[in-house]
Amino acid sequence: MTQSTPISQAQFPLFRLLIGSICISFSPIFIKLAEVAPDAAGFYRMLFAAISLSVLMMLRGENLKMAQRPRFLLCLTGVVLAIDFMCWHRSIELIGPGFSTLLGNFQVFFTALFSWLLFKQKTSKMFVLAIVMALCGLLFITGVDVNSLEGGYKLGIVLGFLTAFFYSGYILLLKTSMDDRSVKSVPAMLMVAIPSTLLLAIITPLNGATLNIPNSNSLFALIGAGVISTTIGWSLISSAIQQIQATVAGLVLLLQPTLALIWDTLFFDRPTGATELFGILLILSAIYIGTYRKETADKKPT
Repeated sequence: MTQSTPISQAQFPLFRLLIGSICISFSPIFIKLAEVAPDAAGFYRMLFAAISLSVLMMLRGENLKMAQRPRFLLCLTGVVLAIDFMCWHRSIELIGPGFSTLLGNFQVFFTALFSWLLFKQKTSKMFVLAIVMALCGLLFITGVDVNSLEGGYKLGIVLGFLTAFFYSGYILLLKTSMDDRSVKSVPAMLMVAIPSTLLLAIITPLNGATLNIPNSNSLFALIGAGVISTTIGWSLISSAIQQIQATVAGLVLLLQPTLALIWDTLFFDRPTGATELFGILLILSAIYIGTYRKETADKKPT
């Protein structure tokens, strides 16, 4: 009895990380089920996220007060996230929720590249191996003859890589902003959501789309993307990840692309052969190696 409390306290951050990863894994499924234009889906996702984050912030007795520099960086982060959603949601339409999410997790490699270019952070031989593994895994999924792929499928892959590119920018900007002591997690997420919502509200009609929600199923899917996948998922992960070892956190966070692929297969009958399955496992292994190496490198004293 005397040992049960410490054990439960140690396991609670891991439980939050698990639940948060599961919540986020449903994000591309909600977007697919919403059946609205890609930019409209991003708008409503961030709108419902902003509303729920505002409620959460008030319940916690917090506010949006922070230093000017992180405020500007968080607004810029919101713009980058909006562009990321524009790419990702189009990729979901073209190649499906699972594969597009898997490609989005290539952000591990782009983040490391930007860290090397901007902050002179070194990369290891294992990280280079991870990149090779990821690219080989991609070939197992698409086939060696990329030219034989349909135009829409190839565009979906390109947009998946662009998703990873912009998501890595989002991560680096958010990390830089959160380094300021005046910034708290929930107000920071709200500061990201507000400009992202406004930008997508402007872009959606400019791209010839409408903000109309066709039915109640679409509304519930968009609320799920905004509240469950964004507010709840982000909050649980951000509150737990700093209390867990990098190796464990990196492994648990792989649940997001893994479950997204599973949900894609269950809900949308995504065909997955043995060769493609091997490619998926190869990419997931590469992402884990890349994530772990990058996180441990970040913790070394400079």
